[in-house]
Amino acid sequence: MSFPFVASLPDWMEYIEGEAPIVLVAPHGGRRPSDAPVQDSVKVNDLHTAGLTRQLAARTGGYALINQSLDRNEIDLNRVSQVRTDAPWFPVALLELVSHLVAAYGTAKVFFVHGWNVVQPVCDLGVGLKQHGTRLVPAGKGAPTVGSAFVSEELLPFQTAGAAAGLDVALGRRYPAAAKNNFMQVFSPRFAQDESLPIRTLAELSSQEKIHAVQLELGVGLRWPGPERDRFIDIFCRTLGQAPKPLPQGGRDFSHLNLAGSDVSAGRDGAFLPVHHGAQPSRMSLHFHDLVSGLGLTGGIEFDAQASTHSGRLLLSLGGTEMLLFTGEDAASPHSNQVRIGGYVWQRHADGLSISYRGTAMRFSHPQAFIRLEDGLAASWIEPLEMRLQLSIPQPSSPPPVPIYLARLHGELRLRDRNAAIDAWGFMDMLRAEEAGRLLPRQLVSLPFGPDLGIFLARTELPEGPRSAGVIYAHGQPYPLRPSDWELDYVHEHGRPVTFELSLNPDLPDFSLSLNCQGKTTTAIPVVRHVTQGRALAVTFGMAETCWQGRQARGVYEFSEFLKKPVGRASA
Repeated sequence: MSFPFVASLPDWMEYIEGEAPIVLVAPHGGRRPSDAPVQDSVKVNDLHTAGLTRQLAARTGGYALINQSLDRNEIDLNRVSQVRTDAPWFPVALLELVSHLVAAYGTAKVFFVHGWNVVQPVCDLGVGLKQHGTRLVPAGKGAPTVGSAFVSEELLPFQTAGAAAGLDVALGRRYPAAAKNNFMQVFSPRFAQDESLPIRTLAELSSQEKIHAVQLELGVGLRWPGPERDRFIDIFCRTLGQAPKPLPQGGRDFSHLNLAGSDVSAGRDGAFLPVHHGAQPSRMSLHFHDLVSGLGLTGGIEFDAQASTHSGRLLLSLGGTEMLLFTGEDAASPHSNQVRIGGYVWQRHADGLSISYRGTAMRFSHPQAFIRLEDGLAASWIEPLEMRLQLSIPQPSSPPPVPIYLARLHGELRLRDRNAAIDAWGFMDMLRAEEAGRLLPRQLVSLPFGPDLGIFLARTELPEGPRSAGVIYAHGQPYPLRPSDWELDYVHEHGRPVTFELSLNPDLPDFSLSLNCQGKTTTAIPVVRHVTQGRALAVTFGMAETCWQGRQARGVYEFSEFLKKPVGRASA
């Protein structure tokens, strides 16, 4: 059937004719131009959603509208305000399609296919609601974009089928599609009085439960080509991708639904941590560089006792600019001795932690992969990773002045092309986010010489002036370092730190050490960290090494400063 709207579509918009009462939309399937400037605030396009949406349309017989090339920073089809001014043809096209389908079938399903840039194989369902324990509750001021019968008869079976296949399906965990400017809210009573006739009519049809609209936020593991994406497509086609079932008019009352999951509202008691340092922090980070294999490992977990979710990150440096990355976010676990983010698990033991991972990781080797995040993502691929490590944390004779611990990490990694044993001394810190200063200019270096000597230094540039955190471990005893006790200077080439010089002369009553050494940065990974508000950071991090009195230390470093000016063409 030929629809009038097809003639008004811009050349960057692809239309696929269908035969089933399903409409699939990929609003962010384009790409940012390679010469676009690196700016303080840039949205990443949802890579691989255009191709995935074509596959879903082919398998389900659904109709599709796909942004196949335009950068979302030019026009964002998921923002009502931008659609009104820059793409008024978009709601017209949707209305023509769904009106035809409602007339022919009585009801229609609409799916907006998005990307969530976590590596785990996760699908977050956005319908204006979020799962809280075993209940489904409104997300902020958002209105539901589906009826309650659709949730029980369509979404929950999809969630169950995903869990059986090892895919995490969440309900509004991170992206509930509840903001009024999110185009998904057009499919709710919230826009029933809108001045735009197409938008108002879409809202009316949805209020009558003739349209059920769902936002699919898909992690890297489900978008990048591979077995997990194939599994997702099969599950979608067996559940949500089927023709709509005749459903009772259940309205928007979700109180009767009993969802899978555990009630963790009671929170944690802090027992997860293997060490105690005043108020129990909820953030743990690793800084390790193995001398024999040359592999580096950084990352950590966040597990706020009051939050409904945990997040985690694992970054393996494989040499040069080649790296392996996992990031994820998961519902809070009720177990006080464990934090789990997908296949990434931290488990407390008597003398430390076991840290394991089994699943998909993102691998890349681009020398400047994440100066432009989108380019880095596009240059990456996914592959399996299996990791089993033990983190042993010797209890110091007295608490350290700051929650930074010299520790030993040992175990093994299994990658696609190698197996590697890890046995390294390094550091674990439990600094809060504001103490770590990750989104502020900072210098950081860790130098573990062995079980009897380790140095960790960090200096963050705050608006009110620099703040430092430093500690020496000598024979199991931690000693605090004041800002005046140490100097750390980097030498740069082509804008990247290549060597450093450390001078350490602490004035401590019970400890004497004068350490002066030069070191080098053996790997350099450049990144631009974008922030929600304010200036972006130009960051270089990687592996470092030094030698002092015949003893070698291998650790990690970071050097960051505010992005001085946009890199690339004059205007986006």
